[in-house]
Parts: sequence; structure tokens; C-alpha cells
Amino acid sequence: MMDSHYLTVDGYRLHWLELGRGPAVLMIHGFARSAEDWRTTGSALASMGYRVLAVDALGFGRSDKPDKIRYSLALMAKLFAGLLDGLGLERAFFVGHSMGGKYALGTAVLQPDRVAGLGLVGSDGFVRSPVLTQTGGWPVVGHMLLWLSSRPFVVRAMYEASFANPKPIVTEDFLAIGRAAMLGPENSRALMSLSRCYATIDVNRTGIRKRFSQIKVPTLLIWGDQDRVFPVERTGRIAAASIPGAHLAVIPNCGHFPHLETPRALAGLLGGFLAHTSQVAPW
Repeated sequence: MMDSHYLTVDGYRLHWLELGRGPAVLMIHGFARSAEDWRTTGSALASMGYRVLAVDALGFGRSDKPDKIRYSLALMAKLFAGLLDGLGLERAFFVGHSMGGKYALGTAVLQPDRVAGLGLVGSDGFVRSPVLTQTGGWPVVGHMLLWLSSRPFVVRAMYEASFANPKPIVTEDFLAIGRAAMLGPENSRALMSLSRCYATIDVNRTGIRKRFSQIKVPTLLIWGDQDRVFPVERTGRIAAASIPGAHLAVIPNCGHFPHLETPRALAGLLGGFLAHTSQVAPW
């Protein structure tokens, strides 16, 4: 069972789930999700001999949700490095899903000495975001978009499109968790603040994407063949060409959430890559 832990880093209280002993694996969830998404995959990796740290990124889950700060890739990288410092760890293998993949990429570029390798799952950061995602912080428009995004029919449609076979996963309980991440004053204010900082959390506007070629650590890219959020034929192929030596693995009959839809396949891919990485470049 993964247990909850808290640590204050640079004035922000961060929450993570932890299990296992061995080389550290730090896992970062996607937008409007939380560390809870990693319980199955994290437990599997822990059983393979790794110390798994599934972190709630600032603004999400049980970590602090400040609304009057400038969210940025630099801040996220600094917080992840600070968490490793607090735990007495020099490096970790970073696994990131969707938005979490973008945060992992930012950390690999800005804090390269702290990243032993990358496992990017349906990752953001390789194609330009739709214009709509840039309007979330606009007065009135942002509140309207947030309200609309939390409507039950919108949440259902969004998640059903995110899985190859949504029926066994997209239950009423699952949808309630998805809505809760966008409801309530604390969550909504943090999401609005995050949206207002689009320029500083975008890999293109920050210039970080131009530095992907500097990433020298072992990198595994994992995509579902039916990912409609970041389709593999476009985004996955671009990702593979962006990072030197990156390997692309495609999971069949899987959408944007391999860790929820095909956790056994994902854990197998990550476990094999981690075992290889720990032999050729131990951390």
C-alpha cells in the first residue's frame, strides 16, 4: 500500500505517495489528476525493487494550491529538486503522464543533474497547445471555461474519448473524482492561476523545447495507439525525433491513460527499461 507523506519545499507543502526501497522513481500525474492515478503502476514498480514517489504537483491533489503565484516550469523543476533534497536523494528516474511529462521534461533541461532517466507517457510538450488552452486565465472567459469543463456531460465526454475502451473505467465514481478536481474555490482559483501563467509553463514560449536535444539521459516514450489527446502518429513520432536516443513503445488497444487502462503493460515496459537503465547508468 502506498502511504501519504508531506514535506514543505520553498514554502509550499507537497504531498506524495511512497512505496518500496531501491533507486528512486518520481512519478508526476497529468492535468486535473493526482498522484492517486499511479497507485497500481507505482505498486508494481515498487515490487520490482524501486522506491516510488508519486507526487501531487503544486496546484493539484493534496499539495498546496496557491493562487497568487507565477506557476512556471522553472518553479516545478525547483520544487522536484527540493523534494529530492529533503529526502536525501541525489537523483531520480522521472515518469510523467501528459502534463506531468512536460514537467519532467522541464526538470531534465533545467535540473539535469537530478534526472537519471525519463519515462514519458502520452506526454505533453511536443506539439503546440490549442489556442483554447491559453484563454483559461482570461477574466470571465476563464471562469466560464472552468464552469463548462466541470459539467457532468462535458467531463463524461472528455474521459470517454480518452480511453480505447472506456466502459469499465469511466464509472460514476471516476467521473466524480474528475469533476471534483475542478470544483471548489481552492481548486478553481489554482487552476485559473495556472492558466494565467501559460507563457511560463509552455515549453515553446520558455525556450525549453529548443533544448530537448540537450537531454542525454535514457528516455522511454510510451503511447497508447488510440490516444486521441496526443495521437501517437503525430506527437509520439515528433517526441521520438526530439530527444537523442529516445525509444518509442506503443501499447495496442490503449488510449491516453495507459496507467489506468493497461497498467500491466505499462508497468512491464517501465520495469524493463528501468532495469536496463540501472545497469548501464545506475543512480
